[in-house]
Amino acid sequence: MFDNSMIHDINIEFYDADWDNKLDSLAALNTGTGTGTGRILADVTINGTFLDSCGVRYKGNSSQDPNSNKNPFNIDLNYVKPNQSYQYKDKIKLANCFSDPSMVREALMYELSNDYMDAPRASFVRLSINGNYTGLYTNTESIDNEFLDEHYGDSGNPFFKCDPISFEIFGDNSNLAYHADTMAYDTLYDMKSTVGLTELQALTYQLEYFPQNIGQFLDVDRVLWFLAVSSAFVHNDGYTGFAHNFYVYKMNNGKWSIILWDVNMSFGGLPWNGAGLWAQDIQSMQEQDPFLHENATNFRPLIANLLSQPTYRKMYVAHYRTILDDHVSTENYLTRAEEMSALIDADRQIEPYPEYTYQEFLDNLYDDNGSGFGLRAGIENLMEARLTYLNGLPEFQAAQAVLTNEDVSNTLPDPYTSVTFTVDAANADQVYLGYKFGEYDAFTSVEMFDDGAHNDGAAADGVYGVDVTLFHEDVEYYFYAENANAGRFLPRRAQYEFFNLPVKKGLVINELSAKNWTIADDLEGEYDDWIEIYNNSDDPINLSNYRLSDKGSNLAMWAFPNFTLQPDSYFIVWCDSQMTQSGVHANFKLKGGGEKVYLSDNLGFLIDEVDYPQQYGDITYGRLQNGDGPFNYLLPTFGTENSALASTETISEQFDFSVYPNPTTDFVNVKVGDERSHLIELLDVNGRIIHTHEFTAKESVDVSSLKVGVYFLRIDQSYTKRVVVQ
Repeated sequence: MFDNSMIHDINIEFYDADWDNKLDSLAALNTGTGTGTGRILADVTINGTFLDSCGVRYKGNSSQDPNSNKNPFNIDLNYVKPNQSYQYKDKIKLANCFSDPSMVREALMYELSNDYMDAPRASFVRLSINGNYTGLYTNTESIDNEFLDEHYGDSGNPFFKCDPISFEIFGDNSNLAYHADTMAYDTLYDMKSTVGLTELQALTYQLEYFPQNIGQFLDVDRVLWFLAVSSAFVHNDGYTGFAHNFYVYKMNNGKWSIILWDVNMSFGGLPWNGAGLWAQDIQSMQEQDPFLHENATNFRPLIANLLSQPTYRKMYVAHYRTILDDHVSTENYLTRAEEMSALIDADRQIEPYPEYTYQEFLDNLYDDNGSGFGLRAGIENLMEARLTYLNGLPEFQAAQAVLTNEDVSNTLPDPYTSVTFTVDAANADQVYLGYKFGEYDAFTSVEMFDDGAHNDGAAADGVYGVDVTLFHEDVEYYFYAENANAGRFLPRRAQYEFFNLPVKKGLVINELSAKNWTIADDLEGEYDDWIEIYNNSDDPINLSNYRLSDKGSNLAMWAFPNFTLQPDSYFIVWCDSQMTQSGVHANFKLKGGGEKVYLSDNLGFLIDEVDYPQQYGDITYGRLQNGDGPFNYLLPTFGTENSALASTETISEQFDFSVYPNPTTDFVNVKVGDERSHLIELLDVNGRIIHTHEFTAKESVDVSSLKVGVYFLRIDQSYTKRVVVQ
């Protein structure tokens, strides 16, 4: 859906003939920037997939105009039908490339930013309304619960869109300044969670009064990447210029993260940065100070208070230099802009409602367009001169430390043992190891030493070392070194990228089945979901000290019985919520569409986890090699050693079902590509089940008594096709 090497097709079929007037009226009721007050119904087809009863509204602030024939859209796919989605996304946000002659700024900025932070993705869309081509749009990934769950492992914490109800050009807006009145945050921020005002106030208090300790409350590294990307690519329509257009979320580790948003005016698309009264000219954007607002503690406290800390300032410059090396010095930004432009060129030529001429579309990759506040920098003209300017600054010329030969004393250590991390460092005054154990944990930073007392070899030999005691989880780690003038990371994109040290697994989740049709039955003769636990160690393990769960917020959901599992042995847990049945049954079921399963100990430490995708009948998901290999689709090996991958042909067979004739008047045939028993359901457009039964291979369903309209045939509660009754 976010593959930006192709143009995706979306068609909106509105139920109302006067849809535009209704959407304009709803948009006029907005009480804030980009907030919606209601939706109207439409059927939406995405790349050939039909989705009915979707809720549609206009979105945006300045990009939405009642006099425009090409407004941006916000589409809620599950507005009427719960859980309706397209590729696990239930929100579609279509931006109209407003005020961008090149039409590539948004997709380009998001693509480059994803090299350094968890940012939305964007792709190009060919939008039609009621079958009529409306123009090119960018489809931007929504910052919603699905995004938070994917990147932070949870979505239930304080969460804010940083846009004020009443926008003021020189006002505080959402600048993360401290306010004594908690309710000030209710008007300056759009709260997406049910609670969080006092938590956000606490963050801003720490930022204002104790910036030297802000790392305890804020994921500083994510913020430094956010600020560096925004500055490097002159994205002023965010925190820099107006202090809006971003999100903040409090992660489970207790720290706040920042998320980039609404970048359609990046690459000099907004010639104003909050530092003056008048529009910038092209030279002032080319030479926009990377330390802009560093002294504006009241106006832009996030910039001023972070860059006032010497180490954070060096980290910021190190990240900035990495961005320039990756994408600007190599001209990769221009190569990708040209490739995107070529992709959409043919459709741009027939754009029915263009804001700029076709020639301006072609030229703006290289040359400036407009003047004053209407100036849109030529992307190449901006970045070529900007690189020269930045490389001439003293802090960008300062000699960095050189980090090489990173190493660990044991490449597959046992849990609860100590490991020495070492790295060669030249031109460094201090060297640090950053490490964490869990995917969503915060990094811990510890100083490394070249004193001969930390398993680092001889003193002053340029090798720095430090010992770390491990737990069950793999270790993710990086190195940072600095001298008086500059900082340096290894790997360069840390903390977003890092090295990984696997820890030998003892007790593991080895295999699971979320669609057990005929693999194995429990003591009641039922074919239920199951999880296989394996003892990968050399010692017996008593299972009563361990827990199993499908909820990251409740790792202790189900406790194992008092049973000692011998080395190289297997233990089956039936996941059917039938706790009173004979055998070992957990109090949860597995979702066929995919979810996470967690194995933890009785102290709350995570031992193992698997984030499994869509599952298929009689195909399991497990480790290969057995015990410590990566997860993949497998041929079932219930209670025995995992041995073989499932073939792609076996998986694809389960998508092989046909529905004919379609449209129909009296009956419809359903044919599947195997001889197994399947559940068939006929549903109306509101998701109500009209008819259900089991069948094998082929079945004819009588629809002669149904009203004319659209219905859906669903197989095994997973695979659905649309049926039209005439």
